[in-house]
Amino acid sequence: MRLSEWQRRKSTIGLTPLIDVVFLLLIFFMLASTFLKFSALPVSGARGGGQSGSLNEIALIQLRDTGGLRVNNIEIGLDGLRSHIAGLVAKGVTRAVLQPAKGSKVQDLVKVLELTRKTELKSVVVVR
Repeated sequence: MRLSEWQRRKSTIGLTPLIDVVFLLLIFFMLASTFLKFSALPVSGARGGGQSGSLNEIALIQLRDTGGLRVNNIEIGLDGLRSHIAGLVAKGVTRAVLQPAKGSKVQDLVKVLELTRKTELKSVVVVR
């Protein structure tokens, strides 16, 4: 009497639990995320030369890493930016250059861009 050899069956991995886990993750991320309508801010890059105009028509806005602002080397707060720029526009300033510091927050940069957008400035350029 010959005994047959024990043959090991190949075990296959069932895909049903894997599909269930994928669908659970999909549902979790769909419920956990928020779908907001993001509005885009137009930001123009700096162009080299070619533009006419004097330096008196340009305001330099420096964003500090602490969140403070300097406009033409004058320390101002974020709440006083619009009124200060309105005074500069009355003196003939039409454009601004925004220079964020190395450690400044992106949210502060966006706030400054939104505030300058509400002023009478013709263009605001963000530089390094």
